[in-house]
Formats: sequence, structure tokens, C-alpha cells
Amino acid sequence: MQGYLKVVPFVILVLAGCGQQPELIPDAVPVQQEDTVFVTIPGGTFVNSAGETVEVQSFQLQKNEVSNRLFRYLADRAVLSHPADPGFPGMDGYFYEFPDYPVVNISPGTAETAASVLGARLPTRNEWEYAASIGLSGSIAGQYPWGDLSPAEVPGVPANYMALDDWQQRDLDGFLYTAPCGSYPLSNAGLADMAGNVSEIVYCSSDSVMYVTGGSWAQVEEAMTLGFYRNIGYGDIDWYTGYRMAR
Repeated sequence: MQGYLKVVPFVILVLAGCGQQPELIPDAVPVQQEDTVFVTIPGGTFVNSAGETVEVQSFQLQKNEVSNRLFRYLADRAVLSHPADPGFPGMDGYFYEFPDYPVVNISPGTAETAASVLGARLPTRNEWEYAASIGLSGSIAGQYPWGDLSPAEVPGVPANYMALDDWQQRDLDGFLYTAPCGSYPLSNAGLADMAGNVSEIVYCSSDSVMYVTGGSWAQVEEAMTLGFYRNIGYGDIDWYTGYRMAR
């Protein structure tokens, strides 16, 4: 879907506690066309990072990770709570004041519910790997998902991650924490940030387990490779995990 979703601005008052003044929540920012672009991934057969030959049906995958702006639209219509602030220094009010940045502190259950507003869902682990591996040759395990990218602005830093695997130098890619969605060159499939920025929630249909993959701003280079996963509970959140939608 490449549509424009109109959001009517509104103000929310949150009571901070008995006898305290209500907290003023900023007006919602209208969703942009780029927020809801989906890329069609043709079906096919591939060998996943576990060495299994898998057939994937044609599907659509969101071009960008879900932004704060889009998630607010979805959450307000699904009557979901807004995510907790991650506490990034210098980025106070992250969810409200940085609409172009990827949403974080979202659990798999919340992500699923929010996606359903657009008739979408979370991608499966094999769908995500298949889309991420388009353009790669040979065994995909241990490879990076971007394929042939344009030269990075900083040599050797083609995504938003813990640059040089050093926490103190993680801003060599230009960002101490998350980056605006789509800040780096697209993959061969036309997808943004399949490596780095925020880790993405995927669903493994074979064993009904949720994983996160793709690496993030807070993780080392290895975490961006295909085949690198960690489990996440259905209600768990953290400050470096977000998601993108499929349908």
C-alpha cells in the first residue's frame, strides 16, 4: 500500500498523579506516504541461514521500519498505550518529538495488534531472511543483508550499529542512538535498514517462537548478519527493538 493516512491532530492530557498538573502530550503528526510503503517480494525457494531449503510465497514487506509517527497512528486506533520513553540522552520525549525515528520499547504482542489496523502482520523468520538475502550468492549464513550498496559516508560503516564494535565510537555512523528511518542505502530488494538501527521482531511459524533479528544501533557488527537471532517474550520490550510489517 502506498497511501496517505490522514491524522486529525489532538491533544492528550495524562494525569501524573493525585494533586499534580496533567502532562500535555503533543499533537499527533500526520502520517507520511513513505511510512506506509510496502515492497512486493516475489515468491521463490531459498536456503535459509539454518541450511533448510524453504519455499516462500509472494508477500509484501514494509520498506521502512515502523516509525514513531506511524506507530502513534496505529496505537491510537487500536487503543494501545504509547511506548515508554527509552531515555536516550539528548532525545527527551523520543516517541513524540522524533516522529521520523523508529519506534522502540514495543513488544511482539503490541506490534501484532498495531499491525492489524492496516490489515498487516509481523513477517515470519523465513520471509524476513528471504527478503534480506535477495541479491546474495552462496550460503547466506553470516552474510550481511544489504548486498551491493552505495559507498557508506563513513568507510566501513554502512548501517546504524555499534561502529567498530566499540560503545564509545558507536557514533561514527553519525548517530549515538537510533537514526531516522531510511537514513542508509536501500538493499537490493529496495528495503531500508534491514541491518542496524533497530532489531526487528519476526515470527517462527515452525515452533511458535518470537525472535528479533537484523541487529541494532546498540549491537556489534555480528548482530547484523543473517542467522543471528535472539528470543523475545511475547510481552517483552527493550530500547533497541522495533519492527516492520508484512502482509
